[in-house]
Amino acid sequence: MNMRKIVFAVVMCTGLAACGGSGSPSSGDGSGSSSSSSSSSSSSSSSSSSGGGSSSSSSSSSSSGGSSSSGGASGEAPTIHMLGDSTMTDYGEERLPQMGWGQAMPAFFSEETVINNWARGGRSSLSFYYEASRWPTALTSIEEGDYVIIQFGHNDQKTGGDYDEFGTYAFCSDGTEDGENCADTEHSYYQFLKKYVLETREKGATPILMTPIVRKYFSGGSITEKGQHNLQDANTGEEHPRGNYPAAMKAVAETYDVPLVDLTAETKAIVESYGDEAATEHLYIPADSTHPQVLFANLIARAAVEGLKSHGLMVEHIVEVTSLVASPDSLDWGNRYVGVPNSKKLTISAFDLTPENGAVDVSAPDGFLLSDSDDAETWSSSTTIDFTNGAFTSNLYVQFNAEIHQAYAGEVSFALEGTELGTVDVSGTGVAAGEGVASYSSWFTEGSSTAPINDGLVSASDALANNLEAGNVKTLAVDGQDTGVARYRVEGPEMVARSNDRFLQFAVTAESQTFFVDTISAYLTSSGGSTVQADIEYSLSSDFSNPVKLDEAISFTKDTMTLQEYGVTIPVSAGETLYVRIFPWNSAGNTGKYLAIYDFNINGTSGE
Repeated sequence: MNMRKIVFAVVMCTGLAACGGSGSPSSGDGSGSSSSSSSSSSSSSSSSSSGGGSSSSSSSSSSSGGSSSSGGASGEAPTIHMLGDSTMTDYGEERLPQMGWGQAMPAFFSEETVINNWARGGRSSLSFYYEASRWPTALTSIEEGDYVIIQFGHNDQKTGGDYDEFGTYAFCSDGTEDGENCADTEHSYYQFLKKYVLETREKGATPILMTPIVRKYFSGGSITEKGQHNLQDANTGEEHPRGNYPAAMKAVAETYDVPLVDLTAETKAIVESYGDEAATEHLYIPADSTHPQVLFANLIARAAVEGLKSHGLMVEHIVEVTSLVASPDSLDWGNRYVGVPNSKKLTISAFDLTPENGAVDVSAPDGFLLSDSDDAETWSSSTTIDFTNGAFTSNLYVQFNAEIHQAYAGEVSFALEGTELGTVDVSGTGVAAGEGVASYSSWFTEGSSTAPINDGLVSASDALANNLEAGNVKTLAVDGQDTGVARYRVEGPEMVARSNDRFLQFAVTAESQTFFVDTISAYLTSSGGSTVQADIEYSLSSDFSNPVKLDEAISFTKDTMTLQEYGVTIPVSAGETLYVRIFPWNSAGNTGKYLAIYDFNINGTSGE
């Protein structure tokens, strides 16, 4: 049996909306169905860099699915190309629980299916079309019989200085809604969707339109029109409202006889079924109301797949999945000292469970223990997760505690009344004291949270902001992907020059072994303008005496997150603490300026 490692939670809504109909102008031969091409499939999953425009490849996956849900002849394996933005894109495991719904798609298809996810954060229907590494490159890889899923809309709504590169009106920029006859085709969402459809058909492939997922904008118990991408008020400095983007996509679908899945309606139903508070906790990342967590990504993918089935598309390659979602889908401890336990967190979600009230049984293999708390006094090889109303989302902590010098591997399994729901691979190797163990501490990986994430034989305290005021989290591109980043105010005449009393501090302590620090890094920028600068220094003294400068007077481009990485050789003896400080200032002294920071990391090896 081919067990799934990341699986899906059943969609809590029904009645997929679809738009078809025979239209007037139709190009090519594809509409509701298409024969699939013959394509080769790798047994492993490979991803390109998630960097933005410089990457010329998509994230390509062979599905890990099991047997097909259709009883008919299977036909040749399809290749699916996905075009879209940060809500669809692939993120690396280091970005979990953030996940694009395209990243979840391979779990719903048979293993020979190939999915090329070209989506990238921050792209609109306009910018994606012209960016050399997006549509121009994707188009050359599309072959006869392929399928092309198209979902844009979020970034088409950009305004101000971003309008020329990204902004569109749903139909036409003069406020009219005859998408076929826009005077200004360069800023028409309708016109760019039309381009993707016609150019896909010229390649002998089948275009599939999917409306954008909703933003979590509630009014009472309902998602607002704006959250559904229906913008009826004109933006400041614009004469006409942007209009209804899903309606424009439906108009393209009807005019050109294109299969359409209304993910706006589907995700509206899902998010409203949770309500504002629960959706904030379980569906969207903490930083904003746009980007899905693992669970929501799987729910969206499921809705997309159900929509494909409603059109009779690729039905023989769609597979059944279970109702458990684990994030991450595997845990690896690498080398760990014998007798020194270390724990990692799993987030487990399950829905549509039967019976509605009960408990999921969880068991761990030899060398691993379980608890519902990271600082629990008691750990066990088995535990239960209680649930009501057929659903739960829960944190589970897994502890690796090697008893002897050997490799450990197995599965944490989840079962309900004897029926297995899913498994998570766990592995680690016990080594003798003195052998090197990878260790690190990192901060600001989840929006404004100052709490550290530690691994290996180190501990760390919360990031300290001394005489700096936290601002709101802002979504900026990190390695080409939209990310919620922390910001600290650096404004006013008192901040024109650097001050030793104004800093962010990060402190990591070596535990039982010397911590040999080899890299200190962070993503930084000046936000709200380009006038914020910074120095970075470190010290082995709590009073920060005898500091060593890593960098000075760093300048930034406005709102452009840049990796600042420093190779170092710093031995931190057991029991000692390394302190690193960032000293920001604003050379112009103007207001509305911030230091933005993401993933401050102190990395190295513990050993003797």
